[in-house]
Amino acid sequence: MEKEPDKKYETMKKIMDALEDILCSYQGRGHLSVYTDLDSLALFASLVAYGQIKVENYRYDYDNDIREDEEAARIYGELAPQTRWRVGQRSQIEAIRMNALKQLAFLGSPVYREQVSYEDAGAVLVCGEILPYEIFQLFLDTTGLRKIYIFPYPFREGWEKPLYFSFEPTGTAQREIRKYAEKKREEMYQVMREKSESIGSVIPSL
Repeated sequence: MEKEPDKKYETMKKIMDALEDILCSYQGRGHLSVYTDLDSLALFASLVAYGQIKVENYRYDYDNDIREDEEAARIYGELAPQTRWRVGQRSQIEAIRMNALKQLAFLGSPVYREQVSYEDAGAVLVCGEILPYEIFQLFLDTTGLRKIYIFPYPFREGWEKPLYFSFEPTGTAQREIRKYAEKKREEMYQVMREKSESIGSVIPSL
């Protein structure tokens, strides 16, 4: 008979692997992995497992001719100058972003506040890679943020249609995230204090 801890491990590993596929799906230069920070990944996965971060997925029709969509082109053209996005490059990522903006048009007009934000809806769009601790930071630092929409790379083997996902933390999750951030901040300060003391013992004060 399989032991209970083994089942828990398998469940957590499945969630972690799924997060890797969702949050870090764009290959190439600068490619990230959620496994680079196991502490934040473990917390994120446990909050998902216990329903404290609600995850929903949405299938959508990817528009290969999105550049011909006047409304999508207008929104992208207005938003791009506020970002580091380039206009008119006809790159794959440009079309992916335009499709994402089209899908979230129901949230209203986006603005750029470090991320693409739908302020009236309390939502943020991420069209690229993001790590769990960066998601935590967004929820902590962005006033009124309730939900993050993430668009993974859409051309995935086994997908009949591409998917995008939303992550929405409960109040309990928000508190756990804040406690985690405070703990990490204190750990950083402790390291800084220790480094400062060790430097002081080597370099005499003038």
